[in-house]
Amino acid sequence: MNALLVLAALLLVLALVATGLRRVPAQRVATVRRFGRYRRTLGPGWHWLMPMDRTGKQIELLNHHLHVQRGEGEAELYYQILEPHKAGETIENVDEFVAEKAREAACARTTSEFKLELNRRVAPKGLRVVRCALHLP
Repeated sequence: MNALLVLAALLLVLALVATGLRRVPAQRVATVRRFGRYRRTLGPGWHWLMPMDRTGKQIELLNHHLHVQRGEGEAELYYQILEPHKAGETIENVDEFVAEKAREAACARTTSEFKLELNRRVAPKGLRVVRCALHLP
């Protein structure tokens, strides 16, 4: 009888550990939500989560490509997420965040000015614009 209780307890503990195990693929991060609210960001690899935690979106770290309407023209840009922990909850809507910052940097007239200004605006969130082009009418 005692051996049966110990075995049942051991199986319960193993089941709890197994249900909390999550894997984040390389070159991605995943958000963790607890009771629907952002909690933290997981890097690549294996992670164990508490039973009340759920993984949210998985986000690529590289190769983000956007077309953004800005003023009278359009901007095409490529960016990467260098430090996902700095982005916090913003990482779940990172494309919208970068697009908003690109529209705010509309005063820049040349591509190099635009890239410099945009990087200044997104760097505090751990992002970097690696290439951009302005298409003016």
